[in-house]
Amino acid sequence: MPYFGKYDSPEEIVRDETLDRERKIELLEQWRDDKKAYMRASDEGMEGTDRTELLRKIKSALRALEDPAPQ
Repeated sequence: MPYFGKYDSPEEIVRDETLDRERKIELLEQWRDDKKAYMRASDEGMEGTDRTELLRKIKSALRALEDPAPQ
């Protein structure tokens, strides 16, 4: 999880000027997939906090990167 411990929110990844667009998308997709797996585990009775809001933010950040505004 290369984003773990470095970024507190998906928006921080989007704003990180040291990353190119493709790397940002890769990190956000990894984060999204990890959260989906976590939520599935939570649904199966494992302990944890519901992170649906974070998942929504990750998806929003991905949409912003995948559909950049024309310049």
